[in-house]
Amino acid sequence: MEVWIALIGTATAVVTITLTNFYAKKNQLKLEEKKLKEEYYLSFIKAISESVVSKSTEKSRDNLADSQNKLLLIASSEVVSKLMIFHDYVKPSSSQLDFSIEKHDELLTDLIKAMRKDLFPNKKINDDYPIIHLTGKSNIKGGT
Repeated sequence: MEVWIALIGTATAVVTITLTNFYAKKNQLKLEEKKLKEEYYLSFIKAISESVVSKSTEKSRDNLADSQNKLLLIASSEVVSKLMIFHDYVKPSSSQLDFSIEKHDELLTDLIKAMRKDLFPNKKINDDYPIIHLTGKSNIKGGT
């Protein structure tokens, strides 16, 4: 009987350790993925700010393209979908005749909200989130 109790105790300890390690590793991988996504999202927002707010240079356009392409690898499918809609609207080859800053801000807000939802999967994370636009110091006199 004592042998059975010892075996059951040992088996319980092994199962507990195994499950603890499994869930700890799983949580660590999720945390690392979230940090990577956050890094890529911040890099994209910085690149888009540099491209729009400052004088758009070839380097800033290259940085934007590079950061956008990285999102294609790491972002959720919803973020990639919103990213492509935004990109198609603002890309230089699209028709600028019907461009509106309101539509731009709406699409940018949808993209940012998708990124927030991807980082923080709380269903209420975007409740009451306003329409946004990027801000910063412009090289143009009177710019925002």
